[in-house]
Amino acid sequence: MEEAARLFREKGYVATTMRDLASEVGMEAASLYNHIKSKEEILNEICFSLANTYSDKMDEVYPSDNTPIEKVKKLIALHIQINSMSSPLATVMNDEWRHLTEPCKSQFLDMRKRYEYLFTEIIQQGVKRGEIKAVDPRIALYTLLSSVRWLQHWYHANRDLDVNDIKENIMEMFLTGLVADQYEWKP
Repeated sequence: MEEAARLFREKGYVATTMRDLASEVGMEAASLYNHIKSKEEILNEICFSLANTYSDKMDEVYPSDNTPIEKVKKLIALHIQINSMSSPLATVMNDEWRHLTEPCKSQFLDMRKRYEYLFTEIIQQGVKRGEIKAVDPRIALYTLLSSVRWLQHWYHANRDLDVNDIKENIMEMFLTGLVADQYEWKP
């Protein structure tokens, strides 16, 4: 899966062939077909394994007694972890899911919509409780998610940075912003 994800990220799902995959893992294409039916099966496995990881975490975090801010922190930490430590898999899930075929594509999108809906609900709860500024929850959600997604593209090449340091920096920026305490920012 890792090798397939790396190839899908480098060449794109459409341009990657079963021969490419077989060559990458050191076997003949015919032998690979004894283990895998198609590259679509690999794409499904990658997309759904990560989608299930996100869904499982949401199912743990959403109903918990944690405050909305604590819930947001736990979910963002998961995104940072996946996008930094499993970057080829994350890239494939985020960029190549469009090549899933039905009914898998609809199932995947339903999982993603549910996750985003519940995440938005957490943000709305935070706004109602006064923990989160009165911002549009959807804009907040997509800003948070897109802000951590970039990790999948550069972290693998910058391993001199510790993932925990990255988490701390990102959380600090998310929760307090970039403006220094002594600076008065006016929109």
